[in-house]
Amino acid sequence: MQRTLMQANGHPTMPTTQPSLRVLLSQSEDDFYGSLQRIWNNVVQLEDMGLIHTENDKFVYAYRFAEAELERAYSGKTSLK
Repeated sequence: MQRTLMQANGHPTMPTTQPSLRVLLSQSEDDFYGSLQRIWNNVVQLEDMGLIHTENDKFVYAYRFAEAELERAYSGKTSLK
């Protein structure tokens, strides 16, 4: 008696294409630096408008913008699940 090989669906299986770890890290890094750039641009804009008078004000606003960026990033990740 000889064995016969059968494929389940009749089509060769194709491996799923997932991004490589290097691509994922690059995208993550781009997102991170993009967030930092948005934070800094907002601080500079407030400084140009005259709303920031001291270095301490600059750090306070940067911290608040960073919190907003983290919230935005986190809410985007939870909606994917």
